[in-house]
Amino acid sequence: MAVAGCKSKSTAGSGDDAAPVAAGPAGTASGMEPTPVGRGAVETETMPRDDHGHDHAADCPIDDPRNADAALDEAAHRYDRGQFEVALGCTELAVDLIPQAVEAHHLHAAALAALERYPEAQTAFTMAVALDPDDPETLAAAADFYVNVSAPKSRDLTMLGLEYARRGSDKASTRRRRDRELRARLSLLEAQALNDLGRSDEALPRVDDTLRLAPSSIAARYERGVSKFNLCRFDAAYTEFATVLAAAPDDPYAHFHIGLIFERNGRGPDAEAHFERARKLAPDDFPAPVLLTEAAFRAELDEAVAELPDDVRAMLGEVPVTVRDLPELDDLAAVDPPFAPTILGLYRGLPIGVDAAAKAGAAADVPPRAIVLYRLNLARAVRTRDELDQQIRKTLLHEIGHLKGLDEGQLRRRGLE
Repeated sequence: MAVAGCKSKSTAGSGDDAAPVAAGPAGTASGMEPTPVGRGAVETETMPRDDHGHDHAADCPIDDPRNADAALDEAAHRYDRGQFEVALGCTELAVDLIPQAVEAHHLHAAALAALERYPEAQTAFTMAVALDPDDPETLAAAADFYVNVSAPKSRDLTMLGLEYARRGSDKASTRRRRDRELRARLSLLEAQALNDLGRSDEALPRVDDTLRLAPSSIAARYERGVSKFNLCRFDAAYTEFATVLAAAPDDPYAHFHIGLIFERNGRGPDAEAHFERARKLAPDDFPAPVLLTEAAFRAELDEAVAELPDDVRAMLGEVPVTVRDLPELDDLAAVDPPFAPTILGLYRGLPIGVDAAAKAGAAADVPPRAIVLYRLNLARAVRTRDELDQQIRKTLLHEIGHLKGLDEGQLRRRGLE
């Protein structure tokens, strides 16, 4: 089942209630605690340079370029002020001076991520975790990067972020002094990753754990709304998103999800008002949908079917390929846990070659074979008409895969997720 790539992160609130910002340096507004490292003034005979002869000391405005402690302090200070290039120069100097210090690599990764130099940030986080694989603050920072920041998004990177968050949660919970704020952050990261992976039934208990630790967390309220929306508990989801907007009226993600709920309830003008607000607040995340008329969408789908090989078109001879605006609740709830309301397509019925009569007691419960594509969900999953045409074809092939008996894992390995 193809699923729309909607954002599931919140920008609600500020300070402690904000959604985690990836890899903020120790002692910054990200809420991360300093990573204990033995550091201080380090004397060297020459100024640190990289393999290409670059003088990192020239990029860090401190009095003594041999003082690693001063370099790290300056890096954190500049990071907090949004001066990421200067922060990066100071972290590079610190890494040269104390290459085994977790905090230096942690800050280095934070600055690289803030500058959207994601492959380099990934390497820096890998180094930080390698130096101290049991430090929950470092694990939280790495998880935050992979779940919320690194681009382009991928299932594998989200899985990596989830595992870092889980390990961090385990380590934080066994500490002698159990840090409630850190534990809340890690459980929220787990929930965010699980929601992104389509496992909202597992995400919901982790959000509830977050709210037990941090009852005022608006980011957790948002994530609970996402979990409940994905589980088709629309009234409960609306309550969570309304709570978010009461505290943070300019949260684009809450506006977008309320728009989705209103749209399902037939409140078109109210839904569009929330969609428009989300687009205005976060145009890169919520571009205008590529919306075709029903007739134009049907024509594009018919063209996609006509392009299929003869044997596949013959297989579709007795399988209707239809278009609906949105999934029906009965279809979503046909499995447990339910399909997310943002699915792009659906295959109903048993695979070709499987006889319902052969499945004891199943004949009355299995619907006739059919493929459905969802016009409005597809319109929001893309940015251009060309992307829409490609996504229609990819979704059609995905559902044909289910017709043939392939499961989600097999389709993902074929590039048809």
